[in-house]
Amino acid sequence: MSERLTPLTRSAYPWHQETVLQWADSDIYGHLNNVAYLKYFDTALNMSLIEHRALDLSPDATDPIGLVVQNGAQFFSEITFPTKLWVGVRVEKVGRTSMNWGFGLFSADSELCSARGTYVHVYVDRATRRPVPLTEPLLACARALAAPTDI
Repeated sequence: MSERLTPLTRSAYPWHQETVLQWADSDIYGHLNNVAYLKYFDTALNMSLIEHRALDLSPDATDPIGLVVQNGAQFFSEITFPTKLWVGVRVEKVGRTSMNWGFGLFSADSELCSARGTYVHVYVDRATRRPVPLTEPLLACARALAAPTDI
């Protein structure tokens, strides 16, 4: 991420996951530790894939897996313990073998996100770890979570 992002509203994200700020994720300054943001983003990403039947975690699964090749976050306002959190998830770009994900982390009743994150997933064969074209379940998930075009 090279350009400065701006905070987005909840409606900018088609899928949301509610969670709570974990005590252990607070740093010595009393706010959410920077590395914890990526943990919340990663959990929400995988939960959205599972909910859209685009990720099978069973031991005998053969569908591709997404490897994170780039990630980042930009911060707009502090999040402090205790609070409920919502993670917004959207797909911002679809390639032949990759998807760019966008996230917003919302604190309590705030309409604007406190942070925005991005991940780039390259989908690979589980055994060879070589890139493979996106499957129909991944494409369907991408369509369902596509970022609104009016933002």
